[in-house]
Amino acid sequence: MRGQQGTPRQNMRARFLVRLCQTVVHVFMRRVDVTGSSHVPPDRPTIFISNHANGLADPVVLIGQLGTFPRFLVAQSLWRIRGLDLLLKFAMCVPVARRGEENPGKRNAASNAASNAASTNASAFDTCHKVLHSGGRVCIFPEGGVHDNPRLALPLKTGTARIALEGLDSGSVDDLVIVPLGITYEERGRFRAQVALQIGEAIEVRDFLDSYRVDGPEAVRSLTHTLGEALAAVTRSHSSWLEAEVVHAAAEVTVLTRDPKARDSFAQQATLQRVIGDALSHDGGDQGRAFKGLEARVDDLRERLDSLGTHTPSDVVHLDPQRARRRIALLGVTSAALAPSGVAGYVLNALPASVSFGLGLRVKHPAWQATAKGGSALVTLPVTWGLEAWFANRRWGRRGALAVLLLGPITGICAIAWTASIDELRRTVRASGWARRPEGLIAARLSRDNVIAEVERLESLTSSEEMSSR
Repeated sequence: MRGQQGTPRQNMRARFLVRLCQTVVHVFMRRVDVTGSSHVPPDRPTIFISNHANGLADPVVLIGQLGTFPRFLVAQSLWRIRGLDLLLKFAMCVPVARRGEENPGKRNAASNAASNAASTNASAFDTCHKVLHSGGRVCIFPEGGVHDNPRLALPLKTGTARIALEGLDSGSVDDLVIVPLGITYEERGRFRAQVALQIGEAIEVRDFLDSYRVDGPEAVRSLTHTLGEALAAVTRSHSSWLEAEVVHAAAEVTVLTRDPKARDSFAQQATLQRVIGDALSHDGGDQGRAFKGLEARVDDLRERLDSLGTHTPSDVVHLDPQRARRRIALLGVTSAALAPSGVAGYVLNALPASVSFGLGLRVKHPAWQATAKGGSALVTLPVTWGLEAWFANRRWGRRGALAVLLLGPITGICAIAWTASIDELRRTVRASGWARRPEGLIAARLSRDNVIAEVERLESLTSSEEMSSR
C-alpha cells in the first residue's frame, strides 16, 4: 500500500557520509539556495534524477542539501580507477554499464563484454528494487555521464524508467515516485561559489503502469520523455556557453538590483536564467535577434563598469556610493578582527591550499576541477593536521597536539571568512570613490537599467507563451 513502507533509518555509515557532505558543502560553497523541498515525500520510496555537469561535486551537493543518503548509480568505468573504487564502495554506490563501454575490437571479446554489462545492469536493477522495497531512495544521473555542455543532454537514457516500471510491474516495489533535481552552479570549479538546487514536483510512476503492461517499450519511452520535461523545467539549459555567460550576467544584475539583500538571491538568479533561456530558445538561441539584443546590453554594461574600475556584473550593488560608504566601517572591523586567526589559518593549511590550487590548474576539464580540488583537500587536510599535531606533541606534549588539531580546521574557516571580507572591503572602498565620477556612475546606472528592461521584456514573452499554451 502507498506510504506504508516508510523511509528506513539510515545506518551509521550513511549518517556519517551525510554529515561529511554537509561539512564539505559548507566549507567549499559560499551558499546553496534550495527551493521546492516540499516536493520530496518524507515517507515514500523515491528515485531522484539530476543533471550532471560537475563531477563528484554533484552527489556531494545533493547529499548535503537533501539531508538523506540515496544509493547512487555510477558508471562501471569509474570503478576501474584505482582508489576511486574504494571510495565508491564505501559510499555504497551501485555500478552500471553504459552503452559503448564494452570493447568492440574482437567479436568474442565484445560478446563477453556485452554479457558482463547485461549481468552488471541486472544486478543494479535488483539492488535498486531492494532499496526501494525497503522504503529507501536511489539517485540516477539519466543524462548518461558527466558532460561539458550548457544544454541538458536530451533525450535521457531509459534506465530510470525501466528500473521504476519493472520494479512496480514485478511487485518488487509497492509504491514509487521520481523527483527531478536541477543543480545550477555560479561557476564550476570555483572555490566558494554559489549553488542553486531546484526540486521539481514528484512524478507518479504508477500512472504509467497500465500502459507498460500493454506496450512496455512505448511506456518506457513515454515515462522517459516525461522525466526529460520535468528535469528540463528545473535545469538551466542554453545553446552555447556564450549564451550561458550572457544570461547569467543579465540574471545576476537583475536580481541583485531588485533585492540585493535577498536570502535566496542565487536561487532567484537560477530561476530567472531558465526563464530567459526559454525565451531565447524560441527565438533561435544564440543566433536570434533577442540574444543579440541582450548581449549588446550586457556588453555595454561591462564597458561602463570597466570604466569605473571593475568588470564584475555583480558590482551593480555598489552603484550607490552612499551604501558603499556605510559598509566600509563594518567590513573594516570584521577584517581586522579576523586577521590573526586568518593568518594562522593560512599557515596551518598552506599545504592543502597549495595542492588544491595546483590541481585546479592542472585539470583542464571544467566538469572535474571541483572534484580535483575538493578531493585533494579531503585527503591532504587530515594528513596535514595529523603531521602538525605530531610535531606539536613532540614539542609541547598532548595539549599542544590537541590545540593544533582544533586550530587547524577552525582557523581554516576563519581564513576563508577573512579572505571574503577583505575582498568585499576592497570592492566597497573602490566603489565609494565612484561618487567623484558622476558621469561614469550615471552611465553605468543607465546601462544597468537597459539590461533589466530587456530581461523584463524576455520575461513577458515567456509568460505570454505559457498563457497561450494553456
